[in-house]
Amino acid sequence: MKSFYDKFLGIIKNNKILTAILVCSFILSLIYSFHFRIEPVVDARAYDTIATNIINGNGYRENLDRDLAHDYAIARVGPLYQYFLAGIYKIFGHHYEPVWVIQALLHGLSVWLIYLTSLLIFADADYRKKIALWAAAIIGFYPDLIEISAMLLTETLYLFLVCLMLYVFFRFYRQARLGLASVLGIVSGLTVLARPPVLLFIPVIIFYFFRKKNILPAVLFVIVLVMVFAPWTVRNYQVYGSFMPFGAAGNFNFWIGNYHGGNGEQEPTQEQRELTLTHGVKEINGESMRQFKNFLRDYPAEFVKLTVLRINKYFSISRPMGFWFYQTGLGQMSFVLSSALASCFLFILGLGGIINSIILKKETQRQALAYLAIFGLTASLLIFVTVVETRYRFQIYPALAIFAGYFLVYLLANRRWWADKIFWSAIGLVVSNGLLDLFLSSGRFLEKINLFFKS
Repeated sequence: MKSFYDKFLGIIKNNKILTAILVCSFILSLIYSFHFRIEPVVDARAYDTIATNIINGNGYRENLDRDLAHDYAIARVGPLYQYFLAGIYKIFGHHYEPVWVIQALLHGLSVWLIYLTSLLIFADADYRKKIALWAAAIIGFYPDLIEISAMLLTETLYLFLVCLMLYVFFRFYRQARLGLASVLGIVSGLTVLARPPVLLFIPVIIFYFFRKKNILPAVLFVIVLVMVFAPWTVRNYQVYGSFMPFGAAGNFNFWIGNYHGGNGEQEPTQEQRELTLTHGVKEINGESMRQFKNFLRDYPAEFVKLTVLRINKYFSISRPMGFWFYQTGLGQMSFVLSSALASCFLFILGLGGIINSIILKKETQRQALAYLAIFGLTASLLIFVTVVETRYRFQIYPALAIFAGYFLVYLLANRRWWADKIFWSAIGLVVSNGLLDLFLSSGRFLEKINLFFKS
């Protein structure tokens, strides 16, 4: 049986277009990283500090001037990315260049996994290679993903793990094997330790196992999953005396995104900032959930309104990436425009693919795409009720890219593609949602636009 590595070499050797996509996506990521040489700030600086403390023998700490109970490290998203950085620093020293190279590789591997996953989903379709190539190209050349790979943020590692998780699941979907169930448990555990929202993938996977009566694989999957979580969970209980399998970031986000007069985005109030500076992690967790419950009780209609607004913003094409500190003026404007165009392309074609998949005649293919759509939806649910930021939606891009590749191939096979009703329905829905967001947040958008004229 050929190994994964042998298959990789075989497909690369016989597929020049795929090779070009992989090589170019890797090189673009490298060029972007080494050209801008982005210094870590805010979250990136915190991850960098924690990783440095780990390799210096100080443990999983952010601020050594504060006692462990008041140290904010446990409230950061993680811990996987911080240990990932620590491993790189341990081998290569505290230099950012190796991180950029490895993250460029991870970006390229994500492209490769999207290609393979597309082949699995459309295994019985004659046009599966075209779909896989388009999906790979969309992910490989997506401006936001190239940009984020140049930063010390969790997204590149997290997206690689999400892509790997999808690939292993659909491998099992096509050929149920115990070994794949255990690998899926390992990958799922690591993905959740990178960013918790993907935790909601797990009930979907377990549902699939039981629906197909794969009881033993389901049991093995859960056991392996628990084993991955166990060391971090035990460590947190020993240190903080609380059950925190994924850290303490979640509770605080429920409060940041839900308070009277809030907008559902990650903009802490002065009261919330002061709490993080003056109280311990357990107190912050407790107070955050108390405030969230009070908000639900006192302002249920406002919570519903904020949730609807978050959904609107999450899928809005009016919220491109690019408004970062390291760029100004025309350079920043160029990136923002490229990000906006890419999001239009992805969201319109992705939605078109989802709609079109509902009417597919091939049952196995339709079911596979249904699971892909469910994964995309469940990955978003926690964001809908907590806080929304543009980069938080990256986790749905792999699924959307596959749907977009599928719909694009469908359109190109149609001589009158410009008259396709599904295509125009998708345009109408996506553009309308973006315009609604533009109208509701006009002040914020004007503030962003003014940045170009001031620089």
